[in-house]
Amino acid sequence: MNNDQPDTQEEVVADVATSAFFNITDSIIDAHTAIKVLAITVTAEIGLFAMFFVSKDKVTEFLAESENDNFWIYGSLAIFAIGFLTAFSIYRLVANKWPHPGSHFMIWLVSIGAGLLNLLVFFALITLEMR
Repeated sequence: MNNDQPDTQEEVVADVATSAFFNITDSIIDAHTAIKVLAITVTAEIGLFAMFFVSKDKVTEFLAESENDNFWIYGSLAIFAIGFLTAFSIYRLVANKWPHPGSHFMIWLVSIGAGLLNLLVFFALITLEMR
């Protein structure tokens, strides 16, 4: 029996998601690919901000419904990924222009921090009242 093969559907899904994520991060190797990823993530970010500012009440109603409990998980992952990939692309652009020691390690820390900050900003937009 080959132990390299996934046993369950969840393991297959996890392997595909991990592979897709690393394919995206590994593909950001030059200015062209970084700008391509930035175009997608910045557009998604602007769309999310617009959704919150135009119809925040509809968003909070949707999230409050009990049948949409799983949306919190998937939405949080998507918002984190948008922030992560935006920072990853910007950092890769900067690191290619001005290389510095430790950039291969720091890119991951900065991108994770940006993803968490993005998640915090959207959580604050949902929970805090705007005057």
